[in-house]
Amino acid sequence: MVIAANNEIRLFANRIIFLTHTTEIQSLDSATAGAYLNSDNIASLFNDDETINLYDDANHLICERENDFADEEVHLHTDITKIPKHNSYFGPWCIDDEHSMPTRIFASEVVKDGNNHGILLANFSFSRLEKYFADCKVGKNGFVIAISEKGEILYHPSFKETGRKLMKITDLGFDHFDPQRYEVPTPSFVKLKSGKEYLVNYEYSHLFHFGLLTLQPRKEIEDMASAIKKSSLLFLIGTCIVTCLISLWMFLILGKPLNKLIGHMKKITNGNLDVPEIRFGGRNNEVGQLSKAFNIMYGTIRRQFKELQSHREILEQEVNERTQELEEANKKLRIMSRTDELTELPNRRSIHECIENEISRISRTHKPLCFVFIDIDHFKKINDTYGHSCGDEVLKSVAQTIRGLLRNYDIVGRYGGEEFLVLLPETDLDGATIVAERFREQVEEQSIKYADYIISVTITLGVSKYDGRLGADRSIQMADKALYEGKEAGRNRVVVWTPDRTSEEDYRAAAIEMARHR
Repeated sequence: MVIAANNEIRLFANRIIFLTHTTEIQSLDSATAGAYLNSDNIASLFNDDETINLYDDANHLICERENDFADEEVHLHTDITKIPKHNSYFGPWCIDDEHSMPTRIFASEVVKDGNNHGILLANFSFSRLEKYFADCKVGKNGFVIAISEKGEILYHPSFKETGRKLMKITDLGFDHFDPQRYEVPTPSFVKLKSGKEYLVNYEYSHLFHFGLLTLQPRKEIEDMASAIKKSSLLFLIGTCIVTCLISLWMFLILGKPLNKLIGHMKKITNGNLDVPEIRFGGRNNEVGQLSKAFNIMYGTIRRQFKELQSHREILEQEVNERTQELEEANKKLRIMSRTDELTELPNRRSIHECIENEISRISRTHKPLCFVFIDIDHFKKINDTYGHSCGDEVLKSVAQTIRGLLRNYDIVGRYGGEEFLVLLPETDLDGATIVAERFREQVEEQSIKYADYIISVTITLGVSKYDGRLGADRSIQMADKALYEGKEAGRNRVVVWTPDRTSEEDYRAAAIEMARHR
């Protein structure tokens, strides 16, 4: 029942997460999202007492799923501002009053284009789980109780007749009951306030914070044990008598030949397949027929064992080959996922991981880190004039030139299109400017041969230094700004973004962005 309940809660959470990925919800439009949440297809996935609210990133309500209650309104029992962002969240169980079904909040962020745009909240109704417990039988007169992490009774079979009540497990007679730590390591009986004793069993779901307690009356257990004891005693006596008679018959009539047969079987079991066939003379009784059947079976086993040995060798060889192929394919896949196929440089995802590693390292060493943002001048004109194949040759040539000028621990990656990003650890702005100028001169001096054409290209470079107050992304943006200044000034030049050019507005925007990210 715990597994079934966990699966039901997990299914509800997956449905909410799925909704956050739909275009209607991501639009954050009250009309579009509201119509979608209240459509028949979506409404059929939720109970009548469950509602869904959509909020934007400023915690303003955009729309909600309407419930089918005429006289009461279903509320979400939570403060939207206290829900953690960037993670799915399950709130504690909540009961409005004695007659309402327990609910709990589930929240999932609405992410679009990698950014958080809002949050989708839904209340999970305990009515989804009650169906698993209502028909559960624990013996003849036992029952199940569902408990919240605070010890509140979420389900009790008496609710069917008396209606739902606000009760705690301690009200039944369980003193000092901690739902999250209570255990029943051995079969135990408990005495409740009603005066009756019950065999107790307990299981707690730490994943979704509820416990299930089963109680079976002690008298029922004792009656069952007494009946089993009497039946077992009679069965044991009868079995002993029959066993003695059969043993005596086997000893007198079948003992010796069967012992011989067992000896042969033990040898075969131990892997000795060279034992001779068993012979009992010319006996045509059951023992003789058994020996003939055994000899036929022994011959079949020897033949099939040899075939199995051959198949196993072939299978092991095939498994080794497939394993090697799979390892090679996985290795290639890992490399492909981190490398730009054309230039064989790290791709944008890989270089961002390198940036995170470098930032983590310089936080300990306090050494400088500089970025060089590179763009190939008039690259679109090259593509339009000579074709995209020529453009690919230009990208590969520039990539090889830049990579050849770097130190072992410097990093260059293709950032997108005709743009490259270089990381220069332990390098200040003056050193980064010298390196960038070396890139520019080397690229300008080279000639790229394509078909019958000799093509010369130039690059424009922007240089910036990593600023912890700005963060990595905005520090790279400063290099990008410097690059575009170089383009506007005529291209084929290096422009440096010095720290004094960074405004307080840039720092404030970076602080807000990093706070939101945290």
